[in-house]
Amino acid sequence: MYAVLTDDPDLARAGIGDRSYHFVEYVDGSRNEPIEDPNVVHSVACWGDTETVEAEPDRAAVAADGTRATATGEGGWGTVCPTDPDYRDGVLERIEELEGDVRLTTLGFPGEAYCQCKRCDRRFADAESDDRTAWRTTVVTDFVAAVARRVDGDLLATAYPDPYPGQLEQRAGIDLAALSAFVDGVLVPLCSPGYETSYWVESIARGFDATLRELETDVELAIQLSGARIEPDRLAEVTRTVEPYADEIVYGTYPDDAETVRETIELLREQAAVPG
Repeated sequence: MYAVLTDDPDLARAGIGDRSYHFVEYVDGSRNEPIEDPNVVHSVACWGDTETVEAEPDRAAVAADGTRATATGEGGWGTVCPTDPDYRDGVLERIEELEGDVRLTTLGFPGEAYCQCKRCDRRFADAESDDRTAWRTTVVTDFVAAVARRVDGDLLATAYPDPYPGQLEQRAGIDLAALSAFVDGVLVPLCSPGYETSYWVESIARGFDATLRELETDVELAIQLSGARIEPDRLAEVTRTVEPYADEIVYGTYPDDAETVRETIELLREQAAVPG
């Protein structure tokens, strides 16, 4: 199955591929109106919100040395602390208003060093576990469970592209085994405009496929690729390297990339239809 991911509502409705992922909440803090279409997946930035972090810096996730998770940091966007109760409630309320499938982005903590604000320190001190990584995974899992109760379609969680055992927990507090009870799919972004090299794409896709298989779960795997600065035949070639491991390929698509992605999908379907 092929899909496009875009923040452009016209492109989301263009019928490229089998369905579209449309950003209703983006990491810069902007929001779009939901599209009422069963073939559109609502993409929601959970804690990534540069606008909020810039306007209210005390809401940002913070490291032990006082560094705040702002747009100038590693992620490229500001990240609200995942234990901020008012912000959490707001995200859940907005998700509850959506109909159909939902994809969560910027899920979890913005890095291993976060968050060590006073609220997180206090909650960790009161927790049953003395393992901060385990506590962080509980925070994230509880949030996803709360989201799942409010979604009437499929729920997909975005995972940082690191399938090495234990790394997602340490990086972001994401435990795929725990999340498998609440999500229908995991989406892994493997984006690189042009893909001058692509061996790493296959390696990471294979790693996530193996991880989900070991969990013996029905959770599906979607791989996100970039449609930027690449020719259709090259993008089709990259796609074929990950298709054996993925249930769905999602192309990050801007309006200028739309024809490239459309031609890529047509080429892949033509090749799949050829016997042999």
